[in-house]
Parts: sequence; structure tokens; C-alpha cells
Amino acid sequence: MINDTLAATEKWFRRRGIPHFIEDYSTRRDVLTKALPFLILWAIFEVALVFNPDWAWWINVPFVAGACVALAATWAGINYLRGRPLRALPEQVGTVELLVFLLAPSIVAAVFAGDWEVAPLFVVINVLILGIVYVTVSFALLPILRWAGWLVIRNAPSVVGLFARALPLLLLIVTFLFINAELWSMAGSLEGARFWLVMWLFAVVTVVFVIFRLPAEIGEIERFANAGRVAELVRGTPVEGLALREDALDLDAPLRRGQRMNASIVVLFNLSLQVLSASMIVGAFFLVFGVLAMDEGVIASWIGGEPRVLAELGWPRGAVVTEELLLVALFLAAFSGFYFTISVLTNREFRDEFFEDIVGEVRQACAVRVVYLGAIAQLDAEGDEAQPG
Repeated sequence: MINDTLAATEKWFRRRGIPHFIEDYSTRRDVLTKALPFLILWAIFEVALVFNPDWAWWINVPFVAGACVALAATWAGINYLRGRPLRALPEQVGTVELLVFLLAPSIVAAVFAGDWEVAPLFVVINVLILGIVYVTVSFALLPILRWAGWLVIRNAPSVVGLFARALPLLLLIVTFLFINAELWSMAGSLEGARFWLVMWLFAVVTVVFVIFRLPAEIGEIERFANAGRVAELVRGTPVEGLALREDALDLDAPLRRGQRMNASIVVLFNLSLQVLSASMIVGAFFLVFGVLAMDEGVIASWIGGEPRVLAELGWPRGAVVTEELLLVALFLAAFSGFYFTISVLTNREFRDEFFEDIVGEVRQACAVRVVYLGAIAQLDAEGDEAQPG
């Protein structure tokens, strides 16, 4: 019974993007083995690149096939030396398997193509791919994104309601900026990379502010005052109703570094999607407002030149969408996202209603982890008691 509950709980952790809450979560066993099929396909893709566009197809095909056979022979040889079936996938990915992925495609491709200068480039690319795959799988970024998207949909009414309360002051600020000629002049002068660097500056400062706040937030939600609070939080989860001895629960079990990082990523993803939704509301509002209220003459007088018209609308009369209007709307959306984030994290009213709903998901996961660890401890204790003295 308890073993089935533990298995269901570990699946529950994975679905919510917090696999590091699983006890004995291993990079070699639980992360890289899941990523191995993708890594193998990527290695085959790299080897397939040995074809020479200057050769005829009937020459390229044998070369590519020979390179793939050489790569497969390398893998089969490692399995033979380790006493495994020749086509078997490893239960754990170790140093040898990683070296094969990093070096074998580049060596095989270089040998068959006769160009050893490509080998270092392949190794660098494989290191980057391995890093991206590790972070994506280890911290379950895809499940986090799916879970966060579901939270955005579920919490859409509360986001709109909260934003409506934060909107009056925010609208006062951004409306003043919107009708300010200096902002339009700046938007008209910012082109290409410079404008997007400004947008990234807003995003980076916002993320850095959140990251510096997260350790304190996570520290508050990982501990519980009593078992009753834990029982309340685990309702509707796989551990609900699990009967454990009182001494099996450790209400003060701190998160390890990887677990704390995993929990922080979940909170950051959820908050980022919510803030992005709020920013899009502001951007859309000022885009529509600008189309209705600003004609080409007004925009030209503010930017000191002819506006770049992207689209002419049939209604209302003279309404146009200009590049400058689009840039101003994006700028105000980014500024509003920054303002909204600061308000959510520092204003007690906004925090209690909005941010608490985000960290509440992680708080529930921490409560489930307490019961999960308690179940493991009780199983270990029962196993020790069953052994003969």
C-alpha cells in the first residue's frame, strides 16, 4: 500500500515539475537515461551531416551509411566490453556514455568527411546540447511550463481582478508617459537591437529582483508548525489518508540545494507567465488607444519626422498602425510588467491574493514531501524491526 502511494507521489512530483523532490533523485539514473533517446538521435543527425554537397548522391549515401554504422559499432563495442547486450541502452549514463556522445560523432564525421577542423565545433555543440538537455530534463521545464500554463488559465479571473485594483495608479503613470512627446521621440530613435536591448533590460532587472526574493520565500514555505497544517495541505494528493506514525513526520525537513532550486524555478515560471499576461493587457490597451486617438499628424509632430505606417485601417477614419505606436505600446507593456512584479512582491494586499496563490502550489508540494519522507522513514523502520535480532 505504502509502496504504491510512494510511486504515485513521485509521478505527482514529476507532473508538477518538481522531480527533485523525489528521494534519491539521480542525474545518471533519472535524468540522462530519459534524455538518452534524444541524444542518440542527435548523434545520428550529426553523423548524417558528413555528406558533401559537391558529391553525387550515390557517393554520399554510402558515406553517410558507413558513418552511422561506425557510430553503432562504437556503441555495440562498449556494450560488449561491459557484458551487456549489443543493442542495450544503459540503466545509468556514466562517463563513458557521455564521452561517446561528445566525441564519437565528431570523430566519425571528421574521419569520413576528411575534415578534422569540424571536430572541435561538433564537440562544442554537443556540450551545449548536453547542458540544455540536462537542465530541461533535470528540472522538468516542459512539465513546469505546462503546469504554469494551466495555472494561468485557472487563475485568469483573479489576475484580471487583481490587475484591476493595481490598474488605476499604473494607468495614471503609463498614460502620462503615453501622451509624452519625449517617449515617442525616444521610441522613434530606438531601432532594431537597441530597442530590444531596452526590453531585455526590463526583463533582466525584473527576474533578478524576483530571484533575490525567492530564497526567503522558499524558506518560509518549506517548514510547517504542526501535522494538522500538513494534513490540510495534502488533501487531493496521492498521500491523502496515508496512515503514518506521528514520529515518522519531520515537519522541519529542509530542502536540499537542488530541491530549493527546483522549487524556485517553478515559482519563477508561474510568476513570469502571470506577469506576462498582465503586461499583454496593458500593451493591447495602449495599442488600441493609440489607433483610436493618434493620427499620423500627431505622431509626426511628436517624433519629429514621418511615422512608419505598418497598416491603414478603414475605421475609424484616418486610423493607422505605425511602428512608433507599436514600439511605445511594447515599452509601456514591459514597464507595466516590472511595476506589476514589484507590487505583487512588496504590497501586502496584492501579495496575499496573488503571489500566495503561486507559492501555494509549492507549499502543497512541500507538505506532500513531508508525508512522502515520513512514509519512507516508516518503511525503513518497519524493515529494521522485521529483521531478526
